[in-house]
Amino acid sequence: MTTDEVKKAVKRHRHAAVIGGVVGLIVLAGWIGYVVAMTPQKPVISSAPAEEVVAFIANKRGLAKLPHIEQQQFLERWHEHIIQPENRDELKQCLEHLDDDDRKKFTESVFEHLKRAFVDDAKHFSRLTDRSEKSRFLRRKVTELHERAVFIKDVAKGSMGNFGGQEELQAWLIEHTSPKERQLGEPYLEALKRVGAQMQKETRKGS
Repeated sequence: MTTDEVKKAVKRHRHAAVIGGVVGLIVLAGWIGYVVAMTPQKPVISSAPAEEVVAFIANKRGLAKLPHIEQQQFLERWHEHIIQPENRDELKQCLEHLDDDDRKKFTESVFEHLKRAFVDDAKHFSRLTDRSEKSRFLRRKVTELHERAVFIKDVAKGSMGNFGGQEELQAWLIEHTSPKERQLGEPYLEALKRVGAQMQKETRKGS
């Protein structure tokens, strides 16, 4: 092969490489655009309709893609939002019109968060040593669990069985943890039950 032939071959290969690189960039840009298009924006809880928030929670590219702490913060803000009667009614109507598949995805996402929050709380409780600090923590968590159980009755309806209240939620949490998680969760759950019973007695005495 002469020098000129070598130069021509190199030129042809360089031209093909440039074209291949451009095509690759176009494909990559298209894929990124598809991913962005399929990724829902995080809703502003105070103004977003219930349908938008539910869709974000149910979408695997939505809530699940946020860092764990941001997921917790988002759901806590949302929970505070739907405590208001008008927002709660809007959520109920939204859930009633969801198809079975979307409702299942939404419910599983919420329950996965509840399980993680329960395990995190159990770990925190296991590290507490001060008796009064333990009592304050447990009382706060008993109230939180009661509020979540009321909410879960509506969320789980029709997709994950009938949750009648706090006991059913606690049983579900224990059933869906690993053996290692249960070692932390069961003592924490027993402590919650004792404090919950004491709080009920105090309420009856005060009424």
